[in-house]
Amino acid sequence: MNLTFHHLFATLTASALVGGALALTAHTTSTPSQAADLSERFTAGDKAIFSEGFRIADGTCEVGFAERDICFEGSHLEDRVVKGEPFPQDMYPLALEWRIELAMSRKADDLKTVRIGRTIALVERGSEIVVDTIHLGAQPETQMARTGRAG
Repeated sequence: MNLTFHHLFATLTASALVGGALALTAHTTSTPSQAADLSERFTAGDKAIFSEGFRIADGTCEVGFAERDICFEGSHLEDRVVKGEPFPQDMYPLALEWRIELAMSRKADDLKTVRIGRTIALVERGSEIVVDTIHLGAQPETQMARTGRAG
């Protein structure tokens, strides 16, 4: 049997269709029964994925996500993120790095996970209320009081 360009094209087209179908099933919206399983708060497992005192290319990282060599630097703005209050409107939150977010438990669709320095916050999308927080390592003000310098 001789394979022609048409056979090759048909095979590639079928592969692309199957791959597309698989990708769509991986990104479908949650059903009501799945939505009930989504977390409204951070879990102990969420905090456990973060590491302290690990080696990175530039030296030692105090706190971050060691699995992907992601290090978090502290920020003097962290103390403004308060659970139960609106996220400060004059602050621009960083979306939590997607590799870290994938390692955490899935959250309800009306919540977004953001990061300011070493503080991870779960924020309600409509009201911008901070629902929950994780504070990693020493906060900048605490570290400054302890050592006499920031950083």
